[in-house]
Order: sequence, then C-alpha cells, then structure tokens
Amino acid sequence: MLAVNPAKIPFFELRLFFLILVGLHSLVESRCHLPWTGVWLQNGVELNITHNSIGNLGNCVQKGRDLYLLTSETSRGPCYRCLITFPVHENILHYKSTQCIFEPNMSLERCSQLISADVIMHTLFRKDASVVPCPIEAPLNFTYQSSYGSCSSRTSHMHRCSQYDRLALHYQACPEVPNREAAVWQMECIGSWRSFGQSYFAARIGQRFGEQYRCFILEKSGTSGRIGESADAGCQELTHIGAATTTLHFRQDSPIHPSCEFPSSLFGNRMVRRNWESMVFGTTHRILNDTWLSVVSGRNETVWSCLRSSQITSTENPLEFTFRTFVAQGCKVGYQCLKIHQRAPHILHIAYGQISPTDDFDDCSEFSVDYRDTLVLQGSKQACPIRGKHTVPSCEVPLLTIGCTDKNSMELVRDCKYPQQDEFTCVSHYKNADNDFIIVRDALSRQLICMTYISSRINLLRVYDRVSCEAESVNGSPPSLALNFTSTEGCTLTASFLYFSNSSPSHRYMIIPFLFVYLFKFSGVVRLIL
Repeated sequence: MLAVNPAKIPFFELRLFFLILVGLHSLVESRCHLPWTGVWLQNGVELNITHNSIGNLGNCVQKGRDLYLLTSETSRGPCYRCLITFPVHENILHYKSTQCIFEPNMSLERCSQLISADVIMHTLFRKDASVVPCPIEAPLNFTYQSSYGSCSSRTSHMHRCSQYDRLALHYQACPEVPNREAAVWQMECIGSWRSFGQSYFAARIGQRFGEQYRCFILEKSGTSGRIGESADAGCQELTHIGAATTTLHFRQDSPIHPSCEFPSSLFGNRMVRRNWESMVFGTTHRILNDTWLSVVSGRNETVWSCLRSSQITSTENPLEFTFRTFVAQGCKVGYQCLKIHQRAPHILHIAYGQISPTDDFDDCSEFSVDYRDTLVLQGSKQACPIRGKHTVPSCEVPLLTIGCTDKNSMELVRDCKYPQQDEFTCVSHYKNADNDFIIVRDALSRQLICMTYISSRINLLRVYDRVSCEAESVNGSPPSLALNFTSTEGCTLTASFLYFSNSSPSHRYMIIPFLFVYLFKFSGVVRLIL
C-alpha cells in the first residue's frame, strides 16, 4: 500500500477527507441492526423480526439505544413509527409504539417527544422459547381470587410434573364461586425479571383447548406469598398485584423425599448405569438408586420415588420385589405399587398398580394390577432357540429361519405370496408354563417383539406387538401373527480353507486346510465332520 504523508496534502482536501469520514461514521451509526431476530408472538399473532425489520411495523431506518425509527410504504406515502423497547429477558420483549406518522422530516429527536408514559405497553413472547426455572417452589397449596369471586373454602395445590421444569396447578371448585369449575393447568416458565422493585415471570400455560401466554407478578415473604396473573398475553395492566385478574394466596408444602432404594442389580453402579427398554411403550428406563425414570426423547415421562420396598420370598421366583412409590406420570401425581420379577439379569417383568391421589395404603403385598410391562436391558443379545429352517408344504421357501446365518439371527416370512423376509435379532428366551418365550428386536424398526413357541404337540409360533412378554399378558392378547409349521430342516454352515503364503526362501506357497465343517441335522442328531 502506498504511504501518504498528511503534511503534503492541501488543507482544503484534508478538511474534505475528514468531513467524508464523519459523514460515513454518522451513516453507520444511523443504520439499524435489531438484536432480537426470530419469530415472536403478540397476543397469539406471529411477528417476525429480522436484523432490519419488525413484522408489519416497518423497516428500521435509524436507532439510538432503545429508540427506533421505522418506516413502511402506504398509499398515502411513507409511514413512520417511533418505537421504544424494554428487553427484560431473551424470551420476553416489551415495547411501545406510535401510530403512523406522515411527516417527511421524521427523526429520532422527534420520536423522543412523541412517546409518552401513557402509550400502551405491548409484550412479545419468543415462539418456541426454551424453558427456564420458575421463581416459585413446588409443592405448594393456595386459595385464589378471580373476577368470578374468591375461593377460600377449598384448598387448591401446585406440584411439579415428571418433567421438572413443568408445574401443574389444580384449581378446586368452590360453592361460593358457582361459575368456576375445577380445572388443571400446566405451566412452563420462559423468563423472569425485576422491574421497579417488583418480581415478574412469564409462562406458557395450557389446558385441553390449547396453549396461552401470561405474565405473573410475585410477592413472597418466607414460605408464603401472592402470585398475580395478567388477564391476557398483553400484560398491559399488570403494574402491581392489585391489578391482577387472578390472585393466588399460596403457602409452601413439604416435598416428598425417597426413603428406600431399588435393587442395585437394576441400576448397576456409578461407573456404568444400566438403561432398560420397555416392550409395551418403547420408553427408556433409568434407575438411579432411589429414583426410577421413564424417559421419552430425553424428557421424563414418569418418575417413581421409592418409599418402601420388600422382597418376596418364593422358591419359584427368588428375585421378586414389591415397592410402594410416589409417582409423577406427566402432571398426574400420586402413590403406586410396583411388583418386579427379575426373570434374567437382562429381563424384568413389572406389574403396575393404579395411581392413588392420596396416601391411603401402606402395604403393597396385594394390589390390583393396572397394566404390565417387560423391560429389556439395552444392548442385550442371546443365541436364538429352535435353530433351523421351519417350513410348511404350501410354501416353497422356509417361513422361519433361525440361527443359520448367525446364532442371534432370525428371518421371518409373514406372507408366502410375497416372500420378503423380516430380519430380527434374538434378545432373550425363557420357558414359562407351556410356552417358550422369545424376545427379538426388529432390525428395521428396532422395536422389541414378543414371540411364543409351542412344540409339545404342534409347532406353533405366535407374534405379539406391544405386549409384555409373560403369560398373564399374552394369554389375554390376540397375536398379530400365528404360524403353524409342519417340518423343520437343519442349517448347513460351510467354512472355507485358510490360505496363506510365506515369503521365506526355504518355503514355497503353503496351503493348509484350516476347517471344513458340515452340519447335518437328521432325526435330531447333529453330526460334525472335520
């Protein structure tokens, strides 16, 4: 680059150069770059904010701190709007805006005169905002006062759901408020802030008819306090708690803590945690000492806390346990009995009792079973039983091939007219009553499937989808497929010779027959020929 000595530049040219620099600096300063890009919601209506525009409010032409001058084209000519923002949280944005101004010489100085304190405040909520911790602790009980009246004769309550960042508010119906019915609302906080000495937070709240956004104001003293809710998503009136549409008077409750542990064989150790997979629901189960989690897509679906445990003394099933638990299933909480039979180190059969909202039972030795499930330790495999090619006279190809390509492999043809094979991996097999149970994993869908095989009188294979793989469940469920085989052929495995060469001068190419194996199955006798 050519160096220039300023001392040799004429004075008027140097002055012009600095004027251009100042003009360019002013132009850069006047350009807008909006920092809250994304899709926002204003009273349920989407508003898209880019780096230089705010939805239908206009394009930014000039800015100064939190004050912006926007413009948009109309039939009357350029429309100017003055907008001032109050960003209280990354998910919450307050702003005030003027109406359209048709003045050709609009400026930021003029905007500062037009926006006054009585201009309506608007609130934007970031769409799909990430959840943040709520500034209130659950569980708690409360009474409430709304536009329908005051409900103080019944106690409502709030608790955490299985997803710890979600709260459930159970509103009780009261005789003194005839127009208000009992309802359950779910709440997820998306932001909290302080303004003029007041504590606020915003949340998504939902019921059966959909999801809404609200602002809340919080007053807390020790273990009690008040929560005020805005009338709608505008949050305009919520300047103090007396202006809230609904007010909750709350008091903190004592949380329920676990008081026992699940068997260590179920959760492994600190270094290696065991994950189990549900055959019925496909959920992942993680057992952490005193807490049992059922997880879907990384989020808790059900959480059990161990309250009391006992081992069932039985010679037939030595690894049976019962547990009395506190459970959160979604946003439904209560007490539940569990019965666990560890069929094998990698197989659990579980019977679940009904969820009771009150702690009105202490013994889980006998309880009414609500549903059953089988859990399989993730990563488990076991050699398949009933090895061979199972056929019927009406089909040219074997309908079932087990352990022929690999000891863990199974190929199943569901329809002889369309002999396309479904591939499975054997996970476990065990005998119960008159059935041989086989658990396999579908190679395509990765779903766990239960099969039963009866070989005492007939060769009958039944396939069950989304059924617990034990006698109580399969006896009451219709199979998705039943195959009756008339004959079974053995597998033939052939291993070739092993050839290798040695480059040593004292050796020529050497060919050594390593292993040549034929397996024949005839009249139940397996012959090995070397």
